[in-house]
Amino acid sequence: MNKAVSIILFFFTVVTFSQNTGTIMGTVSDIELENESLLFAAVQIKDTPSVAQTNFHGNYEFENITPGDYILVFSFLGYETKEIAVTVKDNEITKINGALKSRTIAIDLLSDESIVTTEKPKSTISRRSSSLK
Repeated sequence: MNKAVSIILFFFTVVTFSQNTGTIMGTVSDIELENESLLFAAVQIKDTPSVAQTNFHGNYEFENITPGDYILVFSFLGYETKEIAVTVKDNEITKINGALKSRTIAIDLLSDESIVTTEKPKSTISRRSSSLK
């Protein structure tokens, strides 16, 4: 009986620790500024809660990822969002770099439709006449 429990415990331990996973890592940069690293950009594995933020060198990393096909979503304030497909393999490091392009936001301040004017009604001032005697 004691041997049977030991064998079952041994196989359970081997199965638990032999699960293969992979790693995704890379850099996020600005494509228009000679691939300058983007600090604190967000990288998410789409449709999962896994989100990484780039460090001071623009690097990110996801560890212990189950092998399979994923989509990485690169985003940063003021930049276009980019999606890249990636395949994670057992015990391998997959390097995916994301180069983002800045987004142009046009604001038309001279349009007649964007200027709204309101006129305050004139207040009536009443004067009292006083006589000094």
